[in-house]
Amino acid sequence: MTSFLPYWDQNVEFDIEPWLPYGKDYSPVTVNKLLSPLLESVAGLAFEMQSEFLFLRSFQSGNVGTLSRQNIIDPIRNDGIELGFTAVFTYSEDMENCIIKLLNRFKGLKAALTLCGIWSDALLVDECKVIMLVSEDPFFDENQFFITLQKSFQILSGKQKSNISFFAEKFGYRRFSISYETDNITEMRITQALFDFELDSTREVLGPTPELKLPHIPGSKRFTEH
Repeated sequence: MTSFLPYWDQNVEFDIEPWLPYGKDYSPVTVNKLLSPLLESVAGLAFEMQSEFLFLRSFQSGNVGTLSRQNIIDPIRNDGIELGFTAVFTYSEDMENCIIKLLNRFKGLKAALTLCGIWSDALLVDECKVIMLVSEDPFFDENQFFITLQKSFQILSGKQKSNISFFAEKFGYRRFSISYETDNITEMRITQALFDFELDSTREVLGPTPELKLPHIPGSKRFTEH
């Protein structure tokens, strides 16, 4: 499929704690309530968008989220001052369309796609295509952004709260994904090959490579070049 958002120029990988129930999670939504009811609502409604909230880094909250629940439980482990804002959601067409509509409402906010690897110690647990939102503004209004995102989810889904999240929490939410599962793999490989050619004629046909430079994100395990 064709995506409308550009790609970040690097993939990103996150460490999770060994005790995190990644494969079958019984609290993918309510764990975020420990930080705020608003974040819990956004995490729940993300399911209605065929997506999942994974990670948040900000001046207000530190490094938290479904993949960093140890920081919600034990905030003391959030060392240092986290300037700017980063939020990560798994990819879906509905989520992409929603985010595109919000970008012009928050100055300096950028969104792009990338591949996210989930690691537990030295074990690669999962890889998934994600939408990563980044603002380098140290005064980015995180609360207003999540209020706006919550309302957008509610309007687009036609629900005030998520029904899917109830069943995910009651019976356990199974996570599994295939890298770039929503894309036409053949088309992606051809497109990437064309990007890799340093030919003026290729650039004239394709235009500039649709990639954004990814700022450094504290809390990530590593970055990998495409």
